[in-house]
Amino acid sequence: MMAVESKLDGTAFLRGLDAKAKMFAHSARANYEANEPLCSWLLDPLARWAGAAYGDRTFEDAAKGYARYCLGVWKCQQLYEKTGRYTPESMPEIVSEVYEDEGYMVPYMWAAILIYPFWPSMVSHIAMYRDDFLKALPSAGKVLEVASGHGVMGLLAAETRPDIRVDGFDISPPAVAVANRLRDVSGHAHQVTFEVKDALNLTLTGKPGTYQGIIAAMLAEHLEDPRPLFKVLAHHLADDGLIFFSTALESAQRDHTFEFHHESEPIRMAEEVGLRVTKLVSDSGVPAGGRFLPRALGMILRRR
Repeated sequence: MMAVESKLDGTAFLRGLDAKAKMFAHSARANYEANEPLCSWLLDPLARWAGAAYGDRTFEDAAKGYARYCLGVWKCQQLYEKTGRYTPESMPEIVSEVYEDEGYMVPYMWAAILIYPFWPSMVSHIAMYRDDFLKALPSAGKVLEVASGHGVMGLLAAETRPDIRVDGFDISPPAVAVANRLRDVSGHAHQVTFEVKDALNLTLTGKPGTYQGIIAAMLAEHLEDPRPLFKVLAHHLADDGLIFFSTALESAQRDHTFEFHHESEPIRMAEEVGLRVTKLVSDSGVPAGGRFLPRALGMILRRR
């Protein structure tokens, strides 16, 4: 593994885009520079962890993964405009050819975190996650992350709140491998665990209310029916706890299966299981012009 400079920061990802994804570099840099303090909060520790875990070459690899992801999103959205509906692969194919395929998932994992500082529709989620979720969590709380993926959200939680512990579960073995590799160099191995597990199969008969914080970021749109997810969230949330929830609306991808059209839809699903929304953002990074407007919704949820 290559030596990593201690002063490595988030601009290493921008340099990677300059080298390997020029067509996306300008827009990413513009969003980063317009929101630099916020984006640096996420990208600076990620750059240190990525460099330590994978070496300097990872920034160009991440750029290639980001470019592949952006092109895939664009193609799916064009098809969505033509067909008028999502056209996902069947669930067995999604599991075997997406979630269990290391060659697909590792580049996808880099893109899945880089969209936060590089897409205008996602950057407000960073502020909500940091200021309205992490900083507001009860002292010494336990945090559950469902579909933890790359693990960066959980590691940022530990970085920001040294008093909490995080349990992360994801159905994808390659994703959990990435998360554990970053965890092992992050300095937070004593606070954070990542396991291969389907979070929706977590028992609902055990002791409820065991987590003061729950992260369910960009998961609901990947499910055939998100309602069981909300039941899991409500069951495991402590009375004084908070949930950071986010999802995509009218945004087609090969593994997006549930098609949200209105912000009211996930709100109703949350309210049906006894949760209430205390803060909400919904942003689009593209101008209206088609039948559909892809946007990213984020919410903070509490018990009623």
